[in-house]
Amino acid sequence: MASVRDKETTNESTDLSTWSFFVPDKTPISEGPGGSILLILDEDHEFSANLSEVLRSEGLNTFETISIDDVSPAILKSHELAILGAGTVAAEKEDMIAHWVENERGNLVAMSPTGRIADLAGVTHLGPGPRDGYVQVDTAQAPGLGIVAEPIQFHGDSVILGLEQGTRAIAWLRETENDPGGPPAITLKSGNDDRGSVAAYSFNLAKSTALTRQGNPDWVGQERDGIAPIRSNDLFFGSKGKDYLDLSKAHIPQADEQMRLFSNLIGYMNQDNGPMPKFWYFPKFAKAVLVMASDDHGTPNGTAKTFERLNELSPEGCSVEHWECFRATSWLYSNSGLGSEAAKTYTDRGFDIGAHVTTGCTDWNARSLMLAFSQSLGEFRTRYPELPPQTGNRMHCIAWSDWSSQATAERSWGMRMDMNYYYWPGDWVRGRAGFMTGSGIPMRFSDPEGRLINVYQQETHLVDEVFASNPRAVERLLARATGPEGFYGAFGTHYDFSNEFDVELMDIAIRNSIPMVSAKQLLEWVDARNASSFTNTDWNGGKLSFELDVDPGTHGMLKTMIPTGSADGSLTGIRSRGEDIDFMVETVKGVEYAVFDAASGSFEATYK
Repeated sequence: MASVRDKETTNESTDLSTWSFFVPDKTPISEGPGGSILLILDEDHEFSANLSEVLRSEGLNTFETISIDDVSPAILKSHELAILGAGTVAAEKEDMIAHWVENERGNLVAMSPTGRIADLAGVTHLGPGPRDGYVQVDTAQAPGLGIVAEPIQFHGDSVILGLEQGTRAIAWLRETENDPGGPPAITLKSGNDDRGSVAAYSFNLAKSTALTRQGNPDWVGQERDGIAPIRSNDLFFGSKGKDYLDLSKAHIPQADEQMRLFSNLIGYMNQDNGPMPKFWYFPKFAKAVLVMASDDHGTPNGTAKTFERLNELSPEGCSVEHWECFRATSWLYSNSGLGSEAAKTYTDRGFDIGAHVTTGCTDWNARSLMLAFSQSLGEFRTRYPELPPQTGNRMHCIAWSDWSSQATAERSWGMRMDMNYYYWPGDWVRGRAGFMTGSGIPMRFSDPEGRLINVYQQETHLVDEVFASNPRAVERLLARATGPEGFYGAFGTHYDFSNEFDVELMDIAIRNSIPMVSAKQLLEWVDARNASSFTNTDWNGGKLSFELDVDPGTHGMLKTMIPTGSADGSLTGIRSRGEDIDFMVETVKGVEYAVFDAASGSFEATYK
């Protein structure tokens, strides 16, 4: 889908574009690989493209993206389920979608529907609803089984929906956490032999996800915590307890839980078309990952000491590309004690080293930001000429002066893994390990107009200033990821060798069998996972057939998941190339799945 909202641009307010290494992406970021899901976007509606990131993050790499202007009966008929982003739908397109639902048994999920689409969903608009409120999920039955039971935040506007007969609420709006009741947040009108199912959201999930992760755009450029410079946490730091992040919910990945409910909803609605396959988040079905990353401000032997300890702790004969060795990133000043030959040796062993870009701990504008990158990277390249190009970044002092310009600048320098969202300061966090951005999953940034930026936001969840000498908080975070709560995540870390936090993290990770990887390894994994896809999915006579196209960059570590239950019975076996495939059974967010190794080729699952 060609859209201005998919295009990336360098910062036009600076004349330093000659320093840029930016190469445009070959295809629009929001474009899907194709498949049974049709993602319909209004090109002029803010944040619509973020729905593609939600689908990818949930492993639903089986979608085609089109503009609402390009919808046709033929395109609709070739898909099982459509997701309609928020925005205006012309009467002609409404009629096409309605015919598809009512006569072709198409299933539809609609964001803030109006007109005939609202009629299809069995809802009526009753006026504006709460803004920046809460969602209470019905966790007693599908599709809410396994989702967190307490109210979780959404951001942006909502509308009050009235339910018509035959429509049920699967979640409700709450203006405050303790609000005793409220109108529906998400509704479902089940299909029958004649028509498909239709779900409706009373808020824009795409926009809510972006705002929950990136903070309040109305607070851009404000020094809110009283500690200069302006940082990413200032986009969440309120006054008189009115934070953008409800800190009583910090232990919950609120954006991720919203996305997992969305994923459950899609699978639940599409049951008559067969179980829907998806990919797991991390290699080898890991439920938690530590992204080890230091800021080396010239500390003698700091980087080398940490790298050596990780190397010594790694299993004998381990493979870096299979995440068996323990590895880390170090962003360092050019006057670091690490010599150029040693740096080259470490990168050859799979460690990740780059410049610790600095503005001198001051707020930046477009010009000064690009100057900071050019100066820091230039000095670093002079000192370490043989190192590979830098792919990640965390700015010194975490200077973050607006909503997304630094991500755009990073993209122009070839950096696509950002760790500047930093869970701090300590008197705000108060030792509560959790999720400032509501997420443990790397996802691309959006700019203020909702256009995707091809740079992943990876929160730095575990900050040494807060969690050094507090191993219990770190272990609780990991226990909630690996335990029954299912708060899975890649957890970013920060240490600068001023204490023993790196050593504490290593001990905790080994004790709990948690992979330790660099920011570069995580970037390569997410890119490869996102480049993998399902094709030619078919459901016929209790047999689910599909083909997998798996990117080589997953190194055989990607896991496929298919529900064990179906309308025709339970899973009895999976075959590929004429042979039975081994699988394990795992319950993820209330849905039981068969989990097996993803490899390119054809697969068939039988249900009886």
